[in-house]
Amino acid sequence: MGQNKPLVSIKTITYNHAPYIKECIEGILMQKTDFPFEYIISDDCSTDGTREIVEEYSRKYPDIIKNISPKENIGARENANRIRAACQGKYQASCEGDDYWTDPNKLQKQVSFLEENPDYSLCAGGYMRLEEQSQKKIPVILSVKDNDKNTDYNGYTFTLKEIQKAWLTKTMTVTFRASVLNEFDLSVYKYARDMHLFYHLLKNYKGFYFKEIMGVFRVHQGGVNSMKEGEINNNRRYNYYKELHEINNDEFSRKKYLINVIRLLNYNIYKKYEGNTWKRKIKLFVEALSLMRKFSEFRYIFTVFIPDSFKEKMYQKLNTES
Repeated sequence: MGQNKPLVSIKTITYNHAPYIKECIEGILMQKTDFPFEYIISDDCSTDGTREIVEEYSRKYPDIIKNISPKENIGARENANRIRAACQGKYQASCEGDDYWTDPNKLQKQVSFLEENPDYSLCAGGYMRLEEQSQKKIPVILSVKDNDKNTDYNGYTFTLKEIQKAWLTKTMTVTFRASVLNEFDLSVYKYARDMHLFYHLLKNYKGFYFKEIMGVFRVHQGGVNSMKEGEINNNRRYNYYKELHEINNDEFSRKKYLINVIRLLNYNIYKKYEGNTWKRKIKLFVEALSLMRKFSEFRYIFTVFIPDSFKEKMYQKLNTES
């Protein structure tokens, strides 16, 4: 594969994933394709033996694996930027070091679809959620209303409108068209995450969702964003969507920003933590009101006084209203 320019660049950023990294790498190496691909791995100076495992595999598969691990710890964001810059492929895909692919035809199916459909920017799909502590596996294959089913492929088309209803782009299932990266600049975002990438990839293009299990997403205490609820996640989501709306100022970002203002306000009313003052709560309340554009949206401000067991259904309804 090293003799031809790769059609696809697969990326893995990893840090202290020694118990899992072999499974991740093997899931990439087992891919059956009729095109060349490169596999770029960057370990951010792990201290648990992850780097040694990566080095062993890169020596064993020099025509496929490119080990670009930095010599010192640079953090997840910079590591992601470095690995993205190293990609040569027409398409890009990712799998973090504690997740793994299970479908050996994942790449072939997604790339074949994108090659045949230039008006699509990405493909995503279903996955298995593995709860590390209990070892319980839960299949996650999402459906949205009013989608057009594809008879040639097992799945359906989606746009940003469907993303409002359900987050369809689990990163480890996605393959996307690299040329679309030239149409936007993620460096303008202080809080840039995969969510920002997929927003821009879908802003002017369509996506395709394969209703098939493509890999395993591991949920455990060591994961990058697993089991981190409450104060941290609510404030992070608020910051992500506030910035997204401030920079893009469109209907998608407005609604996502509004939903996450309400979520944070609800959390802040019932929880105590440093910086969560009544002044902050009033500011969020006013912020939510300022974001509302339709009369039907005003009733959702009352969700801040509704227990958790009921409010998620109301958020979903707000997401789906046109």
